[in-house]
Amino acid sequence: MRRFTCQCQTDQPLFFENDRCLSCGREAGWCFQQQDMLVTEATKTPGLLQWQTQLYCRCANHAQGACNALVAVEPDYDPATPVLCFACHFNQNIPDLSIPGHADLWSNLEQAKRRLLYTLMALDLPLPDKQQSPQGLSFHFLSDKDAADHFRTPLTHMGAVFTGHSQGDITINLAEADDVARHRMRVSMGEQYRTLLGHFRHEIGHFYWDLLIRDNPELLSRFTGLFGDPDLSYQAALDAHYQRDPADTSWQMSHISAYATMHPWEDWAETFSHYLHMIDTLETARSWEIRSHMGLRDETTASVADMALPQDGPGTYGIGDILDNWLHLSVILNALNRSMGQDDAYPFVVVEPVQEKLAFVHEVLLGARVHSSVG
Repeated sequence: MRRFTCQCQTDQPLFFENDRCLSCGREAGWCFQQQDMLVTEATKTPGLLQWQTQLYCRCANHAQGACNALVAVEPDYDPATPVLCFACHFNQNIPDLSIPGHADLWSNLEQAKRRLLYTLMALDLPLPDKQQSPQGLSFHFLSDKDAADHFRTPLTHMGAVFTGHSQGDITINLAEADDVARHRMRVSMGEQYRTLLGHFRHEIGHFYWDLLIRDNPELLSRFTGLFGDPDLSYQAALDAHYQRDPADTSWQMSHISAYATMHPWEDWAETFSHYLHMIDTLETARSWEIRSHMGLRDETTASVADMALPQDGPGTYGIGDILDNWLHLSVILNALNRSMGQDDAYPFVVVEPVQEKLAFVHEVLLGARVHSSVG
């Protein structure tokens, strides 16, 4: 994530989730069209804001506290007409906001989703929706009647909701947006790491496998060589995975996580999510000038988009440099967390077979760049 500032004071921080500057009070928000945080001026018309010469309105979901996005509109726009931002237009199902607490949990989901889309757009990846393709992207944020932990909903008409992906549809169980419920699930599953943003990055990996690899014979052949046969029975693999011995850590020699061993699809999705973890965190570190103070290599670049450039000319570099910088930065992150009495921020070991898989992810995404813009 880049570092954003407001012009009201020298270096006044403006964070990605802000809807106003905490110093000067002016309304602010993320604009997908501009790919930037904008600090706006009020207009004479309630509901209309201005940045430079362009008029903007709030995403309709701002009224529920779920979205801080600004949407460019024409001068004749009626502020009484609700408009959804680029991120919210992918929503097919949102939580029942009549249930206490659901609005806050939905806000958590939307924050994570906007961060995901920020990175995907910075990488110039295709983001088709259901209007463009039946396999296009959509999100379903649902809750179930059997939510176990302290988080529980009274939705007795609904069965269990499983976080996952199918034909472009990404479903996230609302309970994953609840910190206590998610922590208890992580502990009960013996997982090293479980975050809401991590879920989004994992599931979008499945989406891009379908979009970029499944129907490409050359990439599919290379995928099979690195990750395994994708035609293996998923149900059989799932059953075998949950019968494994939790004490067996042999997976660490070839996979990024224990879950990655379950099936080649899951190995891809786990590796894909870690690729996004790396480039987004490296961008944050560079943007906040951690490199100059903590010794990150000079090749660390200023933006996610820069990190996606191939090694084909001066000032550009590839996955080797990303990994070198990441391995250095992750040690710093873990040391900082331990100093605060927290678990490691990145409790993973990126062994050589995983690095080869990350290199494949990097190459696939380079080949998928579309240089698209949001209209």
